[in-house]
Amino acid sequence: MRASAYFSWAFLLSPIWAAPVSEPTNPCLTRQTSTSFTDYAYVYFTGEGYSNGEQVYMAVSNNNDPNQWTTLKNGQPYLTTNVGTKGIRDPSLIVAPDRSKFWIIATDLKVNGLPGGWSNTDMQTKGSKSIVVWESTNLRNWSGPRLAKVSPDNAGMTWAPDAIWDPARNAFMVYWTSSVLSTGNGITAGWKTLRCYTNDFVTFTKPEEYLVGYGMDNTITAGDNGVFYMISKNGPNGLIQENVATNGLSGGWKKVSENIGQGSLPSGEGPLIFRDNKDRNKWHLWIDNNTKGTGYMPFETYNIAGGQYTKTQNSKLPANPRHGYVIPITAAERSALLSS
Repeated sequence: MRASAYFSWAFLLSPIWAAPVSEPTNPCLTRQTSTSFTDYAYVYFTGEGYSNGEQVYMAVSNNNDPNQWTTLKNGQPYLTTNVGTKGIRDPSLIVAPDRSKFWIIATDLKVNGLPGGWSNTDMQTKGSKSIVVWESTNLRNWSGPRLAKVSPDNAGMTWAPDAIWDPARNAFMVYWTSSVLSTGNGITAGWKTLRCYTNDFVTFTKPEEYLVGYGMDNTITAGDNGVFYMISKNGPNGLIQENVATNGLSGGWKKVSENIGQGSLPSGEGPLIFRDNKDRNKWHLWIDNNTKGTGYMPFETYNIAGGQYTKTQNSKLPANPRHGYVIPITAAERSALLSS
């Protein structure tokens, strides 16, 4: 989600998540190392600079290498939306605990063709209170799109939705960035991360305030031993911050590092993070180089607990790779996607 054009980050001051490998019923497993995973799938959008850029695109990695990709449908949208604003941004690809279902959830926003573009503040004050949802049992065939209202009536918009399995609730925690315009519905006014819970992305609990002062574009991943890491656009210089939670998703968050990406890009947003399929000590962090309009720049680390990342060398991502999501996939899933 592009934020630099209209936010002052002085008041968005700070903290994300991760999952264990040994629990076969834990959907966080899908972000972990497994010998059954032979590649990766990446869902994304390509930007408001293209008439069809705010739709769902998809690519699969080559040879289990997250630095080499094949785009699906010859680089054309894999899924399109005709609901809400008729555009999507920031898609997340969510996996069921038993891998029997997949969901894509995305921001309901189309900037291309919007009068004034990013200077149009209606997107922040009169934006959609819904997310766009697709559902699949095999990654290849999808039902939808449909709108699912998750934000309260006093919210100005519903941006960059993501979800993670919360073992304490035995449900998915869905969370997103919102400008709450007035105090009401149990939520105070201001910029914050809201959340709700679901098991099916059809029925959701009442939205509630989750985080204040942790920036925007939050994404959470599960590490080892019940530790969660959160990556977000937050802190100085409009760059990326990492926080850690050791007492569950509703416990406190502690800053690990900030200014991630400094020296390689002027600012960044829409981070995504995923674990390497072959080396469980290695993690990949992609940061959207939004001010340059060049899309994701990949970074990596062998020490996620330390929050220190280096720029990945010799990486070739799909064309115009904007804010999205990467999951590990099996050989059969990759073959099915390539045949779609």
